[in-house]
Amino acid sequence: MAIDQADSVPITVVSGPLGAGKTTLVNRLLSNPGDRRIAVVVNDMGEVNVDAELLAEETGEGIVDLSNGCICCRLQDDLVTEVTRLAEERSFDYLVVEASGISEPIPIARTLSVGTDEATLPEKFRLDTTVSVVDAYGFWKAFDADESLPDAAPDPERPLTEVLVDQIEFCDVLLLNKCDMVPDDELDAVEAAIRELQPRATLYRTTYSEVDPSAVLGTGLFDFESARREQGWKRALAEDGHAGGHDESGHESHGHGHDRDGQSAAAAHGVESFVYRRERPFHAERFDAWLDDWDGSVVRAKGFAWVASRPETVLGVSQAGPSVQAGPIGEWGEDDPATRLVFIGREMDEAGIAAGLDDCLATDAERAAGAEGEGAAADDPFPREG
Repeated sequence: MAIDQADSVPITVVSGPLGAGKTTLVNRLLSNPGDRRIAVVVNDMGEVNVDAELLAEETGEGIVDLSNGCICCRLQDDLVTEVTRLAEERSFDYLVVEASGISEPIPIARTLSVGTDEATLPEKFRLDTTVSVVDAYGFWKAFDADESLPDAAPDPERPLTEVLVDQIEFCDVLLLNKCDMVPDDELDAVEAAIRELQPRATLYRTTYSEVDPSAVLGTGLFDFESARREQGWKRALAEDGHAGGHDESGHESHGHGHDRDGQSAAAAHGVESFVYRRERPFHAERFDAWLDDWDGSVVRAKGFAWVASRPETVLGVSQAGPSVQAGPIGEWGEDDPATRLVFIGREMDEAGIAAGLDDCLATDAERAAGAEGEGAAADDPFPREG
C-alpha cells in the first residue's frame, strides 16, 4: 500500500566539496528547526568523523555517523540499513543526509529512490530535495590553472573539479556560499557560469550557509529524470541544430536569460556555451594530445566523440577544469557516428577551439591506411583519465 506524500518522511541530501559549508548548513537546520523534527545521517571520508562530532554538540538525538567510506559507492547498503534503523528507533519527520566531499550525487539519489541490489528504504521515505553547496571563492579559483584547491580526501579516485561539477549539475537547490569572499563582478560571473552548468536548480547566494529551512526541506522539487535531463550540457545538445545561431565553423552558440538590454546575464560576463559537431572521426592520437592541452577558459566540456580507431564505439568525453576523462560508453548501433561536444566557459576562443579539433580529424588517407583497420583500437590511447 503506497504511503500518502503528506504522511511520508522527506529526505534532503546535502552535497558539496570539503569546506563548502555543508556542515554549517546542517547545523543551522538543527539549531533552527521550527516545528520540525530532524534526523541526520553524516557521511565523511576519514578515520574520525569531525562533522558528526560538531553536529552532536547541537543535539544528541537522531545522528547517524557513516565513516570510513563513501555512501555513493561501497556504503550504499549501509546507508539504507542505518536510515531504516533510525526510523525504527526514533520519531522524526525530516531526514537530512550530508554526503562526503567526494560523493557523486547520482548514485546517492538512486540509492534513496530505488534502493540497491540488497536493500530498499521503507515506503515511508521519499527523496524530496537534493542540495549542492558551492564555495563561491573555491569555484572562482578551481578552474584557474595557476590555483589549486585542497584534496577532499586522501587519494580521491576522481579529481575534485570533476566531482564538484557533478554536484552542481545534479541538484534541485544550489547554495552559492561564501559570497562575501568574492568581488561582486566576479560573483556575477561565477553565478553566470554555474547557470550554464545548471539551468534548472533554484539558486541562493549565501554567507555561512544562511538560508530559510523551507528552501531545502520538504520542497518537493526532486525529479530524477528531470535532474538528469536538464543539465546544462544536455540541454545544449538537445538544442543543437534546432535553436541558436550557426556560423561557418560548424559550431553553435547559445545564450539564455536575456536582460532588458537584450543581452543574457551570461554573455554580459563573457560566459557562453557552444556545440562542436562533426561527421568525420578523430585521429585517436591527435585527439588525445589535444585533450592534454587544456584551455583554461573552458570550465566544462562534455559529450560524445567518434574516433577512427574505434569506428563502432561511442567515446564519452568529460572535462572539468584541468581534469579530462575519455573512454568507451557504448556502440553507435543504428545511429550515425558523429562528434557532439559541448563547451562551457568564460571568454572562450570558439574559433580557435574548433580549429584545433578540426586538426585532429582523420584524413581520408589516414582512414584508408588503416586508422579504422582491424586491431587499431588496441593501439589507441583510450580510455584515459587525468
